[in-house]
Amino acid sequence: MDTRSQWSAEKQTFIDSLVANLTIPDMVLQMHLMFADNIIGPNSDNALYDYAMQSAPGSPIGVIHDWYPTNKSQYNDLQRLNRAKSHINIPFMQTGECLHGVGSFKQSMFPAPIGMAASFDTDLIYRVGRAIGTEARSIGIHACFAPVLDLAKEPRWGRAQEDWGEDSTLTAHLGVAFASGLSKNSTWSDSDAVVPVMKHFAAHGSPQGGHNAAPFMGYGAREVLQEMLIPFKAAVELGGVKGVMMAYSEFDDVPCSVNPLLYEALAAWGYDGFVTADDTGKRVLDDNTYCRCEKSLTERIPVAGLSELLNTHLVTDSVADTISQWHNSGGMIQYYDFPLDQYINATASLVSNGTLSVTTLRSLVRRVLGVKYDLGLFDNPYIPEHINSQDITDAHAPLTLEAAQKSIVLLENKNSTLPIRPDTHDISRIFLGGPFSDTFNFGDYSGQYGGYPVKDASTIRQAILEEMTRNFPKTDLVTSWGANSWDYNGQYNIPPYLLSHNGTSGGLLATYYADTNFTDARYQKLETPSLDWGLYPPQGLPSNNFSVVWEGRVAIPVDAEVDGWFGVAVYPNTSARLFIDGVQHIYAEPTPEGNILSNIPGLSYTSVNGTAPPPGSSPFRFEKAASHKIRLEYQAWNYVQKFQNANSLNAQVLLFWNLVDQKNPIQQAVDLAQTSDLVILAVGAAWNSDGESGDRATLQLSPNQTALASAILDLGKPTILVLQGGRPFAIPQLYNKSAAVLNSFFPGQSGGAAIADILFGKINPGGRVPISVPYSVGTLPAFYNYKPSVPREYTDTPFEPLYPFGYGLSYSNFSLEGFQASAKQQTQGSAPNSFDANSLITFSVTVTNTGAVAGSYVPQVYLLGRISSIVRPVKQLVAFTRVYLAAGQATTVAMDLDVSRYLVILDRSYKWTVESGEYTFALLENGGSRADTSRNVTLTCVG
Repeated sequence: MDTRSQWSAEKQTFIDSLVANLTIPDMVLQMHLMFADNIIGPNSDNALYDYAMQSAPGSPIGVIHDWYPTNKSQYNDLQRLNRAKSHINIPFMQTGECLHGVGSFKQSMFPAPIGMAASFDTDLIYRVGRAIGTEARSIGIHACFAPVLDLAKEPRWGRAQEDWGEDSTLTAHLGVAFASGLSKNSTWSDSDAVVPVMKHFAAHGSPQGGHNAAPFMGYGAREVLQEMLIPFKAAVELGGVKGVMMAYSEFDDVPCSVNPLLYEALAAWGYDGFVTADDTGKRVLDDNTYCRCEKSLTERIPVAGLSELLNTHLVTDSVADTISQWHNSGGMIQYYDFPLDQYINATASLVSNGTLSVTTLRSLVRRVLGVKYDLGLFDNPYIPEHINSQDITDAHAPLTLEAAQKSIVLLENKNSTLPIRPDTHDISRIFLGGPFSDTFNFGDYSGQYGGYPVKDASTIRQAILEEMTRNFPKTDLVTSWGANSWDYNGQYNIPPYLLSHNGTSGGLLATYYADTNFTDARYQKLETPSLDWGLYPPQGLPSNNFSVVWEGRVAIPVDAEVDGWFGVAVYPNTSARLFIDGVQHIYAEPTPEGNILSNIPGLSYTSVNGTAPPPGSSPFRFEKAASHKIRLEYQAWNYVQKFQNANSLNAQVLLFWNLVDQKNPIQQAVDLAQTSDLVILAVGAAWNSDGESGDRATLQLSPNQTALASAILDLGKPTILVLQGGRPFAIPQLYNKSAAVLNSFFPGQSGGAAIADILFGKINPGGRVPISVPYSVGTLPAFYNYKPSVPREYTDTPFEPLYPFGYGLSYSNFSLEGFQASAKQQTQGSAPNSFDANSLITFSVTVTNTGAVAGSYVPQVYLLGRISSIVRPVKQLVAFTRVYLAAGQATTVAMDLDVSRYLVILDRSYKWTVESGEYTFALLENGGSRADTSRNVTLTCVG
């Protein structure tokens, strides 16, 4: 599609003049995603620039990824070098991951999108997007790979946490809010704005069997076009999206990356941004180069070594054919698919033989350059000197807490168990158990084990202790993990609050040396040795050959003797020695692989190593109230080769422990719980089971956590279940036995504090379920907007979700009065209570907080099932808001419905239309089948 007609004359003239002077290698470079270390090099001095560009000397770098500079000079120096080396002045564009925080893993970490979706709060999501966009641009990122706009209709899919729920309307509103925040309302050239890159286009969130990149499991093209694309269209038209990432998967037997229906949709929306493949996404098109096709389906090598690509699509027969189909379909940027020389040579050959025209190539490059123009890169591609990334990040800490507080859902609260009131409920001792009681759990795309950054992060135990010390000093807290977070002994970050030096808590004292033998000391700082250094040496050191010593003390947070493990894990070709009380405890020797466990080891690992000690550990007896002297010596040698998707960091170190007793962890937890008045059980899932490549066949807790929870609940003590994870848990027996249940999803760096705030009533929970919670995996799919023909029962299992979409409790009660609707119509003289295809319908209702504490409520308006030319769902969310009210306060809220966006359908002839006739809209408590629909209004569409 030629989008120049949408551009200003100045922009059009400028871009056209550039394109006219580009060679084929120039154009290929603009659509080649460069792995940053191919330029940065082993000494972090950009020494590999000429080598990386030898296939196209004089051509400018187009797009660069996996970089995350740690200061302005690193970024600005490379922009200047690129300009000096190029025959034409085209700055590069840096892309980065920004799912719920910048992919540097050194900046703010917000709740995972599925958690933020539970907030049902567009204002909050906009502000989170603003924060992430500002932090990203502060390190030179121009385009953020976010938001993810897939609909999470298949909770077995490990990446459901990346989505904004199962519903298209909720996803559209929150996706637009997030994208608008990133783009600063489409002011991309501002120094604190970025281009949002929406993904995965399209229908990636509903894969067969829940397998990542598997074919779309829905009804067909109509469902994709009519439902799945709603959030994408809204983000393009309202959110400032200028990038789209095509999905790995397929629907209607055509891979998304070359699916004409998707490119036609983008054109129809007037989309003028760039299109990128997903990580090695084009390789899945090619059968010969990257797949041993003579092997059976189960024997084929995972494409490009990526575990999430289970098979190839087999629709091309060569690299050249793959590139041809990609570009002729409308695809632009290739993401780590082919070496640059291969990409240039294949493209030149395609142009030479007429398979790919120069006109097509220029039209694609023009779009990439147009985005750079919108970003203001041609005027000033540098990070301004006044920008301080760390100050920007620090300023967002309160927002990470607010986001976590508003994302938590109260699922059960029997007998008003919550909030906890030790003074009035005669609670003298509280037991806190479970693998997430004193660990970090931020989810996918948040560093090692979903636990970075540790700076300024809080655990549940830490936050509860602070609350009880302030307000309930006579109540004791006792803790025992009782189980690992998955079916193996994991490596768990030690929280900073348990580390100190000379009485100052928050970490160990680090001494950094500019050599590998601890002689050339340069500076000291207080920090926690759970670190990665990206592509650069630590700040203030001249080389990637360095050493560090951390010293201080560690406080042991156990209330019964635990025979666990203490250790240190390192990245390839680095080493570490851990001394405890002056005695060497473990030595992690340098190896080509390192010993840091992967985020999702998988069944092949757990089935063999389920009872093995954590790599890099040695047994250690942890005793109550103990404190130990710690010394950790670390050495990094700069001879590890770095590649995209693997070994892409210079150095990494992880000081860890495992506080699960080796002999009888469950009984230890039971004994402590038995003597307590109240139990808090923090269970769920971490990145080691929920995340990319973390697809699961069950929706239960891991077996070890199930055994722990069952044993604790069998005591009959009032038990509060605090869930964490990236998908719904089908655990009806545990819900039934629990006195209260909170779902905190992956709550981000302030999750511990937010959970404690809600447990003790400082904050009133108000989140709502964004993905229906099924009774069991056998009752999937469980989404609320099913078709009327779906039977609603099984002979052996209840069919209804345990907690439907939109469900959530509060410490307050609310009353609703005066629900009504009015339409702002384009057609003159329309009858009352009518609307047309271009109307804006406004729903209003008065909400009163009749409770004794401040709280929030989420009014939800659903279109009920109606007579139509095609089968429509039994109900569909069309409008919502979240209102915050003091005790006794009342207010009238308004919610808008854009008819042309949310009521349009594809009729039997596949034509877009808003059907005439009656539409009944109901104000519901949630999307469940048992929700009372009596509060409703009926309007008539007059065409």
